[in-house]
Amino acid sequence: MIDQHQALLQGMRLSSPLDKVPTSDFLKTHLQARRAVVGETAVAEFAYLQKIAAETWGAEPTAHFARVLRDARVSPKRKDGCRWAQAVRKVGNLPEDWQGKLLQHIALSMKGQSVLGKTIWSATYTHAVLAALSRWVRYCAATGCAREPTATSLQGYGSALLDPTGDQTGVTVSTAGDYLQRIMAGLDLVTEGRACTEACAFVVRDWRERASCAGTSTKSGDQLIGARTLYNFGFHLIDKAKTQRMRGIGAATTYRNGLIFAIGTALPERARALTWLEFDRSLTLIDDTHLHIYLPGAALKLPEARKATESFDVIFENRRLVEALRDYRRSFRPLFDDGDMLFPSVHGKPGAISSGHLGRLTGDITEREFQVRIPIHRLRDNVATEASENLLGGGYASKTLLRHIDERTTRRHYDRSEGIKATIEYGESIERKCTVEAVLNL
Repeated sequence: MIDQHQALLQGMRLSSPLDKVPTSDFLKTHLQARRAVVGETAVAEFAYLQKIAAETWGAEPTAHFARVLRDARVSPKRKDGCRWAQAVRKVGNLPEDWQGKLLQHIALSMKGQSVLGKTIWSATYTHAVLAALSRWVRYCAATGCAREPTATSLQGYGSALLDPTGDQTGVTVSTAGDYLQRIMAGLDLVTEGRACTEACAFVVRDWRERASCAGTSTKSGDQLIGARTLYNFGFHLIDKAKTQRMRGIGAATTYRNGLIFAIGTALPERARALTWLEFDRSLTLIDDTHLHIYLPGAALKLPEARKATESFDVIFENRRLVEALRDYRRSFRPLFDDGDMLFPSVHGKPGAISSGHLGRLTGDITEREFQVRIPIHRLRDNVATEASENLLGGGYASKTLLRHIDERTTRRHYDRSEGIKATIEYGESIERKCTVEAVLNL
């Protein structure tokens, strides 16, 4: 006796392109009933059903199969707890005589309003300071030094951070300098400035300057393959998604990844800002050629006191990108969920991919494709370098594009144009030497 699933499968095999495609409601009911009979085997059976359906009706008319399957397989993401509430709990692990001042500052920072004589913190920076203070307390307990540092104890802690001990990996000079700065920011608060002596400030400044001279250990010239190359690679992934024979979550993910590279190059913002992009809120398609990007201060790297009043607001023209975004929103984005976040998570819904995952994802993809790891933040290096090479303003244009206050920041950390220019000139020279201009009489 043929069961319900076999009957549906046989019916699809006998169908013609002119027959009606099973609706989402019918497919949901079928999958639910089938799971009650055979358990999770029904999921694999249903994926095969879509393959057969796509062979009959095509990829786009059967794309809703993928959404039915995703709704059945993926449970909603658990919402992250409030970052400020988590910070308050972390304060409880620090010495009691510090807790009052820290809790007062957290309450002030949560309001997001500047106060004369106070530097308010972001939730992220608050967590970083609390973590640094916690490590400092453990170090003091292990070495017997006082919690209020001297220049000697602070210097000793910085040196200890560089050396691997046991299963702990030593950090870079830059990271050690950051830790020292956060420790002093926290101690300056809890001791009301008592700990921030000139000698301690000198130690922190010395470590930060050493880090600046040492350069960034996470960057290399190999990561500069050109903004245009990464931009076109994004559209290569988009075209690949469109041509897949079956339109499932795999094709939708490939399309999404292509947009990450295309938009990450056209809009060279940090990962956190890119995860804020949402249709009709922070990203609006105006017409066939123009799109409007609006990012609030909370999405940008700004001093916390400025986030309430500043934003990123720009309209730019890019027909190719607008067409890709329209197609994505119409045919591919709905396969994830009913939300409007531009870069949704594959592993849970609803919601956007996290900034950390965005960096790992682009690094993994470029390592596989170009044999060099280029996280999303390194796209900014490629954009800055190409802008310096080709735009009229050179380094100043790169500074404006990346929204740096100081052009030296762009040149020190992002712009590698001199190296690229020398490489191109050398390549052209070699190409000329390899070219023989001759007419052969054949």
